[in-house]
Amino acid sequence: MITREQKNKQFCMISLDILINTLVESVRTHTQRDRERGREDKMVGKIFFVLASLSVALAEITQLQMTDCGSSSDVRISRVAITPMPIQIPGDLHISVDGSLMRAIGSSKMMLSIKRKTFLGLEVPIPCIAHVGSCTYDNLCTTVNQMITENWAGIMAGMGKQINTMLSGVGVNASQCPQPARDLHINDFTLQLPSMPSILSFFCSGNYGDYHINIKVNENSDGRQLVCMDLQLSVTEHKEPSGSGWLFGRRKRSPY
Repeated sequence: MITREQKNKQFCMISLDILINTLVESVRTHTQRDRERGREDKMVGKIFFVLASLSVALAEITQLQMTDCGSSSDVRISRVAITPMPIQIPGDLHISVDGSLMRAIGSSKMMLSIKRKTFLGLEVPIPCIAHVGSCTYDNLCTTVNQMITENWAGIMAGMGKQINTMLSGVGVNASQCPQPARDLHINDFTLQLPSMPSILSFFCSGNYGDYHINIKVNENSDGRQLVCMDLQLSVTEHKEPSGSGWLFGRRKRSPY
């Protein structure tokens, strides 16, 4: 028997499907006219905005899902654990990683593809804005230092410093190139995730949702693919409990 919640979800999916079909037909009708007027970029931007607005938040993934899509035997990643799931922003993110470099690795390029999932099974691409999102980082030997010195999107300096602390704690210098062959074991390191700045708020409208992230790393010297990983995860907005006192639990003590 179909529950009321399932009926509501089906109705929402049908409504969104009708909306997208209407949008696509409108694009077909107006694309030629907009091209003639030299406003193709504006139309693409409008389309992307509408599609992203239809990305109803799911946040259904409760455990990181990781699939290898063609990593080299030179880089072995045996375990990646992230909690909590969904990831809460702002909030603490606990990371554990086990892996190995089987040989020295020099300057490498990392390519990120981030897509937001929808009820309709669509995946809406997240663009690269202020070096955050679906971006390419040309040299991993310098990326962390760039994050710190350039403070991408106003939040990445703090993230870069935390990454340096995490790696130095297990004997890794993020700026060293080439990186020597070694084992890597990170056990429950806590990253403090900041609030999403307004420049990136477009990435996470509503209550955020489910995301598909593809990570590729290629060696710059010969273009050889070192890493290819597909990740499925959820992100949600952290909200403080509304209410205080004995009815809702303890009051928070002032730090002052």
